[in-house]
Amino acid sequence: MPSRNPNLKNMARKIWISILLLCHIAFLCAQEPITLTSKGNKSPIVIPAQYSEIEWQAAQQLSDYLKLVFHADYPIRTDDKYKGRHAISIGRTRMAANLYIQYCDSICDDGFLLHTDGQNLYIVGLRENALLYGVSHLMENYFGFLFMDTYESTWKILEGKRKTLAIHDLQNPSFAYREILMRPPLNSQTYADWHKLHTRTYFNSRWGMFVHTFQKLIPIDDYFETHPEWFSEIRGQRVRDGQLCLSNPEVLEELCTNLSSMIAAAPEKSVWSVSQNDNENSCTCAACRHLDSLYGGPSGTMLYFINQVARRFSDKTISTLAYLQTRRPPKNIKPEPNVNIMFCSIECQRQRPIAENPADRSFQRDMEGWVALTDNIFLWDYVVQFKNFLDPFPNLHVLQANLKNFRDHNIKMVFEQGSNNNFVESEEWRAYLLAHLLWNVDIDVDSLRDTFLDAYYGPNRAPYIKQYYDTMTAALLASGQVLDIYGYPMDAKDGYLSPAMIAYYQSLFKQAYEIPPHDYLKGLDYSYYDDRLRCLELPLDFAILDLSLCDVSPELSFFQIDENGNRETNESMLERAKSFKADCKRLGVRKLDEASYQPSQFWDNILRHVNLGTSVNKALGKPVYGDSTWSKTYDVGGSRALTDGKFGTMDYRHHWLGFQGEDMDVTIDLGEETDVEGLSTNFFFFPLSWIYAPVKVTWYLSSDGEHWQEQGTIEYQNGNQLTRRELVPFDFKINPQKARYVRMTAESPKTNPAWHRGYGQPCWIFCDEIVVR
Repeated sequence: MPSRNPNLKNMARKIWISILLLCHIAFLCAQEPITLTSKGNKSPIVIPAQYSEIEWQAAQQLSDYLKLVFHADYPIRTDDKYKGRHAISIGRTRMAANLYIQYCDSICDDGFLLHTDGQNLYIVGLRENALLYGVSHLMENYFGFLFMDTYESTWKILEGKRKTLAIHDLQNPSFAYREILMRPPLNSQTYADWHKLHTRTYFNSRWGMFVHTFQKLIPIDDYFETHPEWFSEIRGQRVRDGQLCLSNPEVLEELCTNLSSMIAAAPEKSVWSVSQNDNENSCTCAACRHLDSLYGGPSGTMLYFINQVARRFSDKTISTLAYLQTRRPPKNIKPEPNVNIMFCSIECQRQRPIAENPADRSFQRDMEGWVALTDNIFLWDYVVQFKNFLDPFPNLHVLQANLKNFRDHNIKMVFEQGSNNNFVESEEWRAYLLAHLLWNVDIDVDSLRDTFLDAYYGPNRAPYIKQYYDTMTAALLASGQVLDIYGYPMDAKDGYLSPAMIAYYQSLFKQAYEIPPHDYLKGLDYSYYDDRLRCLELPLDFAILDLSLCDVSPELSFFQIDENGNRETNESMLERAKSFKADCKRLGVRKLDEASYQPSQFWDNILRHVNLGTSVNKALGKPVYGDSTWSKTYDVGGSRALTDGKFGTMDYRHHWLGFQGEDMDVTIDLGEETDVEGLSTNFFFFPLSWIYAPVKVTWYLSSDGEHWQEQGTIEYQNGNQLTRRELVPFDFKINPQKARYVRMTAESPKTNPAWHRGYGQPCWIFCDEIVVR
């Protein structure tokens, strides 16, 4: 009999639908197992009839990997030709339709779902690359495959002929955009796909320009002569190496005109960087200072300008930098919806997590300030040592904490700047760890490290490497030392790179080399594993050699004293340098820093250091008098530094006597008249730190210290390579003659040149040992 209450009928229908839905969900989430065997043809890989390139690629990769496991073919079928069960479904097949309906709201970004229902195994993702990620996740987490470096994957072959899987694994990334600028993902798209990373190829397909683009949008060479008022005013004058005058409406018009032309040439690009040059010379004209006062400083003036650009290109994302002087969030202004903020951590220390380090409170405050203004933030983080790529850099323990900090502040995009396409210390483990953290910042790092070290170096050697990492980290923390991305080995000479610690690290490597990586390799060739170990050891050798250039201790020096008290070459250290150079070449280490300092140059400087240090120097230990004033900023013992037998290295803070903004004029008293036939010294060149070689060096000799005879002059033209570091020798041979006093004058450039970002400011010259032959 029909119900007299239609509401009861509707309620019954809703209850019945709810029961069916719950049953459907229970069915989907049951994780009923399926079994894969060596009879691969019984479990084909199924893709949609109208499959995409990525669906085919994912299927082909999975087929290849399963063949390695089961030594059987796993054929690929389209869903219009396969109606059976026990299949592996990839992508939007008809058999996966219900899963897509059920989980489309649960899968985020390029996340994916692995699911078994007793009949089939499904790999489901909303974005196409997610299917590749699903395949690699399946093989790594359920079959033991590990892709550990640029060149090959390493896997554990399963024992037996069967693998039973019961999976309901929903994976969403911690960050929507994940990029690591290091060799492994740069050199291998397969590595990047396996580790769920975005690459420069992906980035460049969407971005029209990438950071520091003022110089591209308003080129200095094209505009400065005719429109100097478009560029930064610093101390009352317009400068070439600065920023743009953001209060000038003509700058806005010209920049937008040029940007429009660029966009027209590449309309498919959706993101365009309009961002400051790589310096801190923001304009200080009256109009720009007024904007600073309205909007809280240079960042506010920058955002005022960028917002105007963004409004003109509302169909594009306009990205700009929160970097150096613009890192602090502005006041009284917010980014337009289509403005992306690229927020940078360049100033942060690396010995402790950012959130726990009092020195980094300003960064934490600035991040919170930007997050309050916008959710469109691209975080640029720095994870290697840039002054010395091979300097042991124990920052691995802070990576997870820092990324958690970013994730917890709702940062969606992370770019980890490494050494670009150059070898860097702990390269393989560093990239592997970062890749896994970017996908899942909550992973168990200790377990991940144990798995990696066992597989990559061998289980017999892994304990020594683990001890190497742990001991170095503990020594860093115990020392209280700041770990900086622009540091040197000398910074840690009393901490984690002390002579005692280095000796201990060497003992660990010695023990590791003495045993086979795996028991089954006993008596066999395992040079491949030795090369992996050598790549890890090379940075320790670099530190040893660099510290030895500074004569840190009797053990860390290129010199030793013979039985007669004379200095002679430490042959074992020189042999270490030879091996370092040879192994760098063999293992593909091309650059030692971001300024392209090469292992061959390092070797040349070592040889020069040894040759000068063991040659007869009649000025050694002699008193030095100066008619000029050296700086006390870098205390190297004053004038004694010029005759103490310690030669300068690539770090200007050690063994270099500095003169800021003035010429150098020094006299050495040899104590008595003696034959002189050669004079030489080195100067340092590093414009990024406002350091140049003298434009002219002149030598004089005298017997009485009052009457001088000029011996000659060497002139030098400083180049305009901002980041180049090198030693500049000034060697001078003269006709042999007797003299007691040697005088050297060096004419300094005194101020930075017009092309330099510090134009008009006092610059430096740095001199090391003066040699009299």
